[in-house]
Amino acid sequence: SWAFAQLGQFLEYKARRHGVPLVYVDPAYTSQQCSQCQYTDKKNRASQARFECRSCGVVAHADLNASRNIARKGEAAWTAGRASRVPAPA
Repeated sequence: SWAFAQLGQFLEYKARRHGVPLVYVDPAYTSQQCSQCQYTDKKNRASQARFECRSCGVVAHADLNASRNIARKGEAAWTAGRASRVPAPA
């Protein structure tokens, strides 16, 4: 959407301005994957708000679970050197 694209541009601008690294993460399946054991199944989403892992039994708010997965993916990208530090303007 337009608002989402505008938010992305704003984040890029602020990161560049302050020399902060920015990592983009593919969010695919992060709402279906368990943040504890990484088991992925669309049935893990018991409802829009509730996540229940069918493998290890962890129960969490679906958004919290997905955000943990996104954070893990971002950290992995950063560690592998797939993030670039945008230099601050002179």
